Amino acid sequence: MNTSGYDTVLALSSQMLELAKQQNWESLAQAQEQRARLIAGLPPALASMTPAEQAAMRLSIQEIQGLDSEILAYVTPWRDDVAKLLSRLSPSP
Repeated sequence: MNTSGYDTVLALSSQMLELAKQQNWESLAQAQEQRARLIAGLPPALASMTPAEQAAMRLSIQEIQGLDSEILAYVTPWRDDVAKLLSRLSPSP
């Protein structure tokens, strides 16, 4: 078994960060969907991995988590602004 699936998810996560920086929300959402499909297809059998593969996978996952945190730093303020705008459109009771 190899870690190429995790490497692919890591590369896509890096692309997602660039999309967030560019505020390209539609492409970011599409990339997130693609990444979710990739993650769902990753093999769960850690026991069949060599220790080196497990270490590489662990490092990739840590890098992915770091990228996710950076992405959230861009997405959260935008999401909050949109929520405020949408709340203004709601009819008052």
